[in-house]
Amino acid sequence: MFGSRRTRATHTTHTSTRGRGFGGMFRRTNPNRRAGGYKAALHNPNTTSTGRQHAKRGLRSMGRGREAHVPLSVRIKHFLHIGGRRRHTTTTTRGY
Repeated sequence: MFGSRRTRATHTTHTSTRGRGFGGMFRRTNPNRRAGGYKAALHNPNTTSTGRQHAKRGLRSMGRGREAHVPLSVRIKHFLHIGGRRRHTTTTTRGY
């Protein structure tokens, strides 16, 4: 337990065709969620260049090539951690 560095062997002899989840109930992935993941990868400044290329290819193969473009202003805002535009807050005057 504490002194052993034994690694587990990976079993690659048996491949399963069953899906994950509750008896295959969630077998298909929602294309909107997959596209959202690709778009999030494009907007994330920590994503590698190969990850960005993969996300762009994924969006283009789904027919959403226009969504694969991230403007330079958005990239700069994300890099500098600047949020959206400022909104006016409503102040309440209290008559104490």
